[in-house]
Amino acid sequence: MNIEPKIKQSKELIEWLDKNINGIEIADENRQRLSVGCLDVALEHQKGIIVLIENNVIGSALSLVRVIFESYIRGVWLNQCATDKELKLFVKDKLEKSFAILVSEIESKETFNAGILSNARKSGWGAMNSYTHSGIQQIVRRNTETSITPNYSEGEIVEAINFTNAIALLSAIEICNISNHIKLANELLEKVKEIASV
Repeated sequence: MNIEPKIKQSKELIEWLDKNINGIEIADENRQRLSVGCLDVALEHQKGIIVLIENNVIGSALSLVRVIFESYIRGVWLNQCATDKELKLFVKDKLEKSFAILVSEIESKETFNAGILSNARKSGWGAMNSYTHSGIQQIVRRNTETSITPNYSEGEIVEAINFTNAIALLSAIEICNISNHIKLANELLEKVKEIASV
């Protein structure tokens, strides 16, 4: 397994997303602005993760995997699920809903009811937390048998790249849906198929 082709693919995706998503006009409504703000942060995290991996700063890159997932989930939830009262609480940083509840509420919507988001949360949340909070997943990968040095497998790195790219694509699709750019959303779906086939 080689990381370089995955980095190249990611950089091409970033360039494509920048060209097609940056500058999209969004309605001047609080719900849409808050949602797109979260989704745009997710796109920026994707860039950061890829830059860090390309520069062999793997621990920091992996610590952002949870953060990109949270940014995407919050963006979708704010747009599709939040009540007006919850939007006001979010603006005040007073919203007290667990991540699991946000995912559950999103998956109550027909377009998300396949369970993919909750499966990703269940299968990866523990590791994501461990990497983000310098838990055991992160710490054991800072050692080899003879020294203290980063020791991440190519498989782990490729998995993080694939997940990151998927979240970036989903974020861009949600931005297109919010801004009513259906043609671009369809192009993004084709991009998903293209990346999945590599």
